[in-house]
Amino acid sequence: MGGLLAALNASKTSITTQQKAMEVVGNNIANVNTPGYSRQTPTLTPFPTLSMGDFFIGQGVRVSSIERASDAFLTKQIQTKTADLGMESSKASPLASVERTLPVDDTGVAAEIDRFFDAWQELSTNPDGRVERDLVMQHGGLVADAFLNTYNDLQSVSTNIDNALVSKIDGVNLKLSQVAELNNRIATVELSGNNANSDRDRRDLLVKELANSLGVQALEDSRHMVMLQLPGGLPLVEGTEALQIEGVPTGSTLKLQLKLGSTIIDLPREGMGGEFRGLLDIRDQLVPDLQGRLDQLAYDFATAINTQHRTGSGLDGISGRDFFNQPAAVAGAATSLSMAFSNNDFVAAGATMAPGDNTNALQIAGLKATPMVNGQDSYTAWYGKMAATVGMEASQNELSLSGLEDTLTQLNNVRDSTVGVSLEEEMISLIQYQKGFEASAKFLGTVDEMMDSILMIKR
Repeated sequence: MGGLLAALNASKTSITTQQKAMEVVGNNIANVNTPGYSRQTPTLTPFPTLSMGDFFIGQGVRVSSIERASDAFLTKQIQTKTADLGMESSKASPLASVERTLPVDDTGVAAEIDRFFDAWQELSTNPDGRVERDLVMQHGGLVADAFLNTYNDLQSVSTNIDNALVSKIDGVNLKLSQVAELNNRIATVELSGNNANSDRDRRDLLVKELANSLGVQALEDSRHMVMLQLPGGLPLVEGTEALQIEGVPTGSTLKLQLKLGSTIIDLPREGMGGEFRGLLDIRDQLVPDLQGRLDQLAYDFATAINTQHRTGSGLDGISGRDFFNQPAAVAGAATSLSMAFSNNDFVAAGATMAPGDNTNALQIAGLKATPMVNGQDSYTAWYGKMAATVGMEASQNELSLSGLEDTLTQLNNVRDSTVGVSLEEEMISLIQYQKGFEASAKFLGTVDEMMDSILMIKR
């Protein structure tokens, strides 16, 4: 009876083990489309054998563990490329907005400057004409408005970026806290000898999302906890502690800080990654650069026009007048440019007040094609270089996005084939465990019949 009891026990453990294995396969199939899910595989091990006379008899089989498929190298690659994609994708919308603020059609600053010089050319054909003088003043005001509007539109891009950053901070902080909580759960479960497969999947997905947002770098320690830090080295999650990011308004911009209790650390743009780095690159580099170049253009334009205008005389015989209110400095010139007078008698079309004198109007009209900005570019050429800079940034961004999307698609395909769920493989495993279950059940029935026969004989 001892051998039959051992056989009975072996068949029972086999049935429950095959059933458990089928449950694992069923869970894989159920999560075939779950983002971040990693395939789980039951590890079957035999029970220790028992000595029965001259033989060692097996005691059946058990599921010793459920292993989660993983590839640390591939996971790291996906996180890195996800961070790069986050940075480039976050630039796309602000770059499109910047492009709209610097049009190269007939609505931008360059077009208004061209029309301004054309108005002076028209005035040179009738230097005493009231309509022509009014037209010169009107286009002077339109040029000033164009500079102001363009500068303000660029500033609006920065403001919108700040708003976007604020809208992302709460979500990022929540994910950081969730990673810290999962660290605690995973460490507790796995240190007790069990597997925290679902929690690991969830944590990996959160780390990937944080890589997209912040470019975080992850490192798992001996306690099975993930440490997260920014590309610049500042920590975000250490063990079960998560730091929080705050957005602090400072003047007209938003400063990002890292807060842990009473400790506050400023987050520099260079130390960030992902979407935050892309947005900060546009806000702190591209937009200020364009605004500075726009200020330079406005300052040099106003200075050149004023310098030439002062050499001429208005219809009242007075010379030495500025056409524009001269900006005090390059910084702020685009927002402070304005007309210096509203009386068209003051327009200095000639060197003198003599009727028909158009010499000064011709001189000012000639400034259109004269290299003025830094002694190298005409005004429209300088503006054209500004627009070209943005265009090249947008084109490079588009190329980078396309390349990164293709790379991530390939990496995710590799991940799916390596650690993801394959329905074909799961169906093969399901059939295998099903056959094992059926065979174990038949074996159990056979042993049970033998035991009944033996009991009847003994009676």
